[in-house]
Amino acid sequence: MAHLNKLAIRGIRSFDDKQISVIEFFSPVTVIVGHNGSGKTTIIECLKYATTGEHPPNTRGGAFVHDPKMANEKEVKAQVKLRFHAANGTRMLAVRNLSVTVKKTSGLTMKTLESILALEDSNAEKGGKRGVISTKCAEMDTEIPQLLGVSKAVLENVIFCHQEDSYWPLAEPSILKKKFDDIFEATRYTKALDNIKNLRKERVADLKAEKERLLGLSREKQHLDKLKGRIKDATANIAAKEVEYDNSKEEFERVEEENRKFYEYNSKFREIYKDVENFEQMKARLQRDLQEARDGNFEELPESDEELKARLDQFDQFIEKQKQTLRREERNKQDIEDEIAGFREQLSELLSAKGQLSAEAEQQRQRINEREQTIREISKQHGVHVAGSQSLEREQVVEFMSRIVEIQRRHRTEFEKLQADLKEKREEYNGKVRKLENESQKYKTQRQTYRDNLQERQNSIRRFDRELEGQTTLRSELQLTQEELEEKRNRVEKTRQDIAAKKFDDRLQEKAEKSRRLEERREALLKENQTLNMQAESRANLNLKRTEVKTKKQEIQSTIKVISNKFEDLAGRQIKPDSIEEEIDTFLRTKEDEQEEADRDATAANSLLHSLEAGISTLKAQISAKQREVKEYEGKIQAAISGSDGEAGFTKLEDAIKESTTELENLKNQQNSSLGSSSVYAAILKTGKQKKTCLGCNRGLDDDELPEFEKYVQTLMKKQTKDPEAIKQEIEEWQAQADWLTSLRPDDHSRDQLVNKEIPALKAELAEKEEQRPKLVHNAEELADRLDELKQLVKSILSLKQQAGTLTTLRKAIEKTESEISDLETELSVTGSTKTVADVQEELNEVSAEIRAVEKEKQVDITERDRLQNVLRSFESKCHQLELEEQRSLSKLNEMNATSERLEQAKKEVTSLSAQIKELDTKIGEAQGPIQNLESELRQHEEDFNAKINQCQSRLQDLNMSVDKLQNMNKAIERYVKERKARDLDECVLKIRQCEEELAATEKTLEECRDTVKGIEREISESGASNTNLRENLRVRKLQREIVEIQAKIDQCDVEEAARAKRNFETQWAKRHAEENRLKEGYTLLAGELSSLRTQLKSLEGDLREFKDTIKNYTEQLIRVKVSDMANNDLEKYAKALDNAIMKYHGLKMEEVNDTMKHLWNKTYQGTDIDGIKIKSDVEGGASKRSYNYRVVMTKDQVEMDMRGRCSAGQKMLASIIIRLALSDSFGQNCGILALDEPTNALDTENIDALAESLVDIINERKSHSNFQLIIITHDENFLRKLGQAEVMEYYWRVARDARQKSVIERQRFR
Repeated sequence: MAHLNKLAIRGIRSFDDKQISVIEFFSPVTVIVGHNGSGKTTIIECLKYATTGEHPPNTRGGAFVHDPKMANEKEVKAQVKLRFHAANGTRMLAVRNLSVTVKKTSGLTMKTLESILALEDSNAEKGGKRGVISTKCAEMDTEIPQLLGVSKAVLENVIFCHQEDSYWPLAEPSILKKKFDDIFEATRYTKALDNIKNLRKERVADLKAEKERLLGLSREKQHLDKLKGRIKDATANIAAKEVEYDNSKEEFERVEEENRKFYEYNSKFREIYKDVENFEQMKARLQRDLQEARDGNFEELPESDEELKARLDQFDQFIEKQKQTLRREERNKQDIEDEIAGFREQLSELLSAKGQLSAEAEQQRQRINEREQTIREISKQHGVHVAGSQSLEREQVVEFMSRIVEIQRRHRTEFEKLQADLKEKREEYNGKVRKLENESQKYKTQRQTYRDNLQERQNSIRRFDRELEGQTTLRSELQLTQEELEEKRNRVEKTRQDIAAKKFDDRLQEKAEKSRRLEERREALLKENQTLNMQAESRANLNLKRTEVKTKKQEIQSTIKVISNKFEDLAGRQIKPDSIEEEIDTFLRTKEDEQEEADRDATAANSLLHSLEAGISTLKAQISAKQREVKEYEGKIQAAISGSDGEAGFTKLEDAIKESTTELENLKNQQNSSLGSSSVYAAILKTGKQKKTCLGCNRGLDDDELPEFEKYVQTLMKKQTKDPEAIKQEIEEWQAQADWLTSLRPDDHSRDQLVNKEIPALKAELAEKEEQRPKLVHNAEELADRLDELKQLVKSILSLKQQAGTLTTLRKAIEKTESEISDLETELSVTGSTKTVADVQEELNEVSAEIRAVEKEKQVDITERDRLQNVLRSFESKCHQLELEEQRSLSKLNEMNATSERLEQAKKEVTSLSAQIKELDTKIGEAQGPIQNLESELRQHEEDFNAKINQCQSRLQDLNMSVDKLQNMNKAIERYVKERKARDLDECVLKIRQCEEELAATEKTLEECRDTVKGIEREISESGASNTNLRENLRVRKLQREIVEIQAKIDQCDVEEAARAKRNFETQWAKRHAEENRLKEGYTLLAGELSSLRTQLKSLEGDLREFKDTIKNYTEQLIRVKVSDMANNDLEKYAKALDNAIMKYHGLKMEEVNDTMKHLWNKTYQGTDIDGIKIKSDVEGGASKRSYNYRVVMTKDQVEMDMRGRCSAGQKMLASIIIRLALSDSFGQNCGILALDEPTNALDTENIDALAESLVDIINERKSHSNFQLIIITHDENFLRKLGQAEVMEYYWRVARDARQKSVIERQRFR
C-alpha cells in the first residue's frame, strides 16, 4: 500500500523562496495546526500538485508561486519535492519546479520548468535500480497516480481535495455527475462499451456492403461464363474466314503481277517522248547563252583552248605578284607615317612641357617677391627687425623664420599657463561648492525621510480613526448585551424555580388516581385551560415588548452620551440633547465652508508652486538647449577650420576664410599661365591655316596635309602637362570651400551671442526663481496640513451625524413598541379571566364527568412541563450565545483601547516630525547662502581670466596665421628649387630642336614611298579588261560543243517504235485493270470481315481480362462475408457481457459506499432531524446508451429528500467529509492516504466532538496497517486537544508566520 514520507516546499505561496521547509508525515495520523492565513492549506495544494500536476483553484497567472514583488526579485523559482513509497513498496522521489517572472506590463508570467520522477537513492545502496524515470510533466501526471495505486480523479477529489472544493458532493448535478463518473472510472468503461457497439454497428454496415459486393461479384461470375462462350464461337468463325481470304489473296496477286509486267513493257514509249522534250529545252537554253556572249564586249581570239587557258593561268600569277608588292610598299608607308606621328606627338609634348616650365619659372619669381613682402609686413606687425632693404637671401629668411617661431612658442606658453590657472581656480571653487551641496543634500534627504514618516503616521491616524468610527457603539452594545444576559439568567433561574415548585410528577400521579372521578368534566377543563394558555402567551409578549422598550431607551442614552463627548472634543463645547442633529448640521456646514476655503488656498499655493517649478524646468531646458546649440555651432565651425592629414587647423573662422581666398587667387594665376601655353599652339594652328607653313619646323603644307596638321596640333593642345579641367575643378572646390566658410559667419555670430548674452541672462533668471521656491514650498505644505486637519474633522462630524440619525430611528421604534404594549394591555383586560388554575380545578371537581376532566388536566400538566423545559433550554441557549457575544465585545473593546493608544502615539509622532521638518527647512535655506556666494565669486574670477585668455589667444592666432602663411610660401619656393625646374627647361629646348630635324628627314622618305605605291596600283587596274576577254572566249567555245552533243542524243531516239507501243497499251490496259480491281474488291471485303471478327475477338478477350480475378475475388468475398457475420455476433455477446459487468460493479461499489456512509453518519451526527445519508444513482437512457445521474439524499422516517438546498452549512461539511471517507475506503484500497482540510468548519461543538471520536475510531481500527495515513489540517485547538487526549498521536506540526511574514513549519509534542 502506498504512503507518504516527506514533503519539501520552497517558494510556494507564503513559503520562503530562499530556503526549504520540510514536513514529515506520520502514521497513522498527521495533524497540522495554525491560524488562518498561516499556510496550512498550501501543504495540501503542494501534495495535490506533486501527485497530479494540477494547480489550486483560481491560481492562474502565477498566484500559486511566491510573489516576486514580496521577494524584491524579478524572478522567483519554486520547488515541490515529495518522497513517497509506491504501492509496490518502491521508494520514489518526485520533484516539480516552477518559476514566475515579472512582465514589463507589471503582470506575472508563470512557467513550468523541468520535473523529475526518480527512484530514491537509498534503493541504489541496497542494490536496486537507480536513475530518473521521467522528466516530462505529462508523463509524471500519468506515472505518479499509477505508482500510488489510485486514479487521478481519486487523488484530486477524495484524497487531496482542496478546501474551496470540499463541498463538491453537494454541487449542482452536472458537476457531481462528472466527479462521480471520473471516480468510478465509468467513462472509460462506457467508452469501451460504446466503442464495441459502434464497432459492431460499423461492421454490420460494412457486412451489408460486403454482401452487396458479393452479389455484384456473383453477377460478374455469370457474365464471365457468357464471355467465354462468345470467345469460342468467334474463334471458329475467324478460322473459316482465314481460309477463304488466303485463296482470294493468291488470285489477286497473280493478276496484279501480270498487269505490272504489261504496264512496264508498254511504258517505255513515254520515257522516250520525255527525253526528247528535255533535250530540245536544253538546246534552246544553250543557244540563248551563246548569242548573249557574242552580243557583249567580245573579241574572238585565234589561239586554241589550251593556249587561252595557259594565258589565263599566267595572268593571275602576275597580278598576284603585283598585289604582294603593293601590300609591302603600303606597310612600309604606314610605318613611316606612324614614325612621323610619333615625332610630332613628341614635339607637341616637348612644346607643352616648355610652356609649363616657363610658367612655373615665372610663378617662382612671383612667390619669392611675395615672400619678401610678407616677411617685411610680419616684421612690422610683430616688431621683428629685418636687415637691409635689398632682396633677402635664403639664410636671412631661415633666421627670420626661427625668430618668429620662438615668439609663437612664448605666446602659446603664456596662453596655456592662463588656462591652467583658470582650471585650478575652478576646481578649488567646485570642491568648496560640492562640500556645501553635500551638506545641503544631507539635510534634504533627512527632510524627505521625515516627510515619508509623517505621511505614514498620517495614514495610520486615518486608519485608526476609521477603526474607532466603526466601534463607536461598542460600549453601548456591550452594556446592552450584559443587561440582556443578566435578564436571561434571571429568567432561567425563575423558570427552574417554577418547574420545581409545580411538582409535575406528584400532580400527575394524583391526577391518575382521580381520573375515574373527573372524566365528566374533562371537556370543560380543556376549554378553560386553552383560555389560560392564550393569556399566558399575551403576557409573555407584553413582557418582551416592555423589555425591548427599556433596552432601546438605554441605547438612546448611551448614544447621546457618546455623541456629547465626541462633540465636545471636536467643537470644544457641550451639545444640547434636544437639538443634537441641528447643532451637528450647523457645525458641519461651518467646517465644510472652512474646508472649501482651505482647499482653494491650497490649490492656489500648489498652482503657484507648480508654475514656479515649471518655469525652473523650462529655464533649465532652455539653458541646456542653448548650450547644445553652442556645441553644435562650435562643432560645425571646428569641422570647417580644423586641419587635415595631420596639419594644424585655424582657431578662428575669419583666418580660415582669409586662407581660402588666398589659395583661390593662386589657383587662378596658375590657370592663366596654363592658358599661355595653349595660346602658343593656337598661334601655330592659325599660321598653318593661313600661310600653309608649320611654325615648329618651317615646312610648307599641301592641301592634303593640312587636315592632318590641324588634327595633330589640336591633339597637342589637349595633352598639356596640367589639365585645364583639373585646375578648373580645383578652383571650384576652393571656391565652394570659401563659400561654405563664408556661410558659417552667421553661426559664428550666433554662438558669440549665446555665450555672451543669452545663456548668462537665463542663468540669472534661474537663480532668482530658485530663491523663491523654498518659501512657496513651505506655504503649500502648511496649507495642505490645514486642509488635511479640516477633512479629518469633517469626516468625524459626518460620523457623528450618522450616529445622531440612529437616535431618530430608535425613538420611532420605541413609539411603535409602546403602541403595541397598549394594545396588549387592553386585550388582556377585556378578555382575561380572574380564575386561577386551582379555581378551575375546584370547578372541574364539581362536574359529573370528573374522570375526563382529570385526564385532560393531566395532559395539560404534561404539556406545560414540556413547554417550560423547552423554554428553559431556549433561555440557556440564548444565555450561551450572549456569553460568547459578551466575550467578543470585550475583546473588541480591548482592541479599541489599544487602537486609541496607538492613535495618540501617532499624533504625537506627527507633531514631532512636523517640527523636525521645519527645523531642516531652516537649515537648508541657511546652507544655500554660501553656495551662491561661492558661485558669484567664481563667475568674477572666470570673467577676469577669460579676458586675459581672449587677449592672449587673439595675439597667438594672429602670430599663427603669419607663421602658417610664411611657411606655406616658403614650402612652395623650396619645392621648386628641390625639383630643379630651371635645368628641366634648358633640356626641353634642346630636345625640341633635335625632334624637328628627325621629323623633316622622315617626311622626305614618306614622299618617295607614296610615288612607288601609285605606280603599282595603276598597273593592276589596267590588267582587268584583258582577263575578261580571255574568259569569254573559253565560255563561247564550251557552249558550241554542248549544243552539238545534245543534237546527237536527239537523233539517236526511236520515235516510231514508241508510237506503236502506245497504241497497244491503250487497247488492252482497261480490261486488265478492271479485272484487277474486281479481285481486289473481293480480297478487301474478306480482309475487312476478318479484321472485324478479330477486333470483336480482341474486345471479348479484353473484357475477359477485366474479369481475370473474378473467381478468386468471389471466393475471398464469400469467406469474408461469413467470417464478418460470425464476428458481429461475437461483438454483440461481448457488449452484453461488458454492460452487465459495469452494472454489477457499479451496484456493488454504490452499495459499499452507502453502507460506509450510513455507519459513519449514525456514529457522528448528533442531531435527530436526519436518520442517514446516501448516494442515489439514477439510470438514464435505454440498454443501448446507459448513463448515471448522481445525487446525495437524506432520509427521515423512510422518506428520501435531496440534501442539496435543504441542509445547513454544518450538515454540508459533515456530509462532504463522510462521503470522502467512504469513497477513500472503497476506491483507495492501494493507497491508505486521506487529507482533511478544516473538517470542523461550520460544525457546532457537539458535532465537532462526535467527528473527533469517529476519526479516533477510524484511526484505531486501521492503525495496525503500517501504510495508513490520515492528514488533518485545522485551526481549532479544541479539536486538536480532543485528538491528542485520545492518544492517537505524539507529535503534531504547527504552521505560523515568522518576522518576515514567511510561513514556517515546526514539529511540536502534544502535552
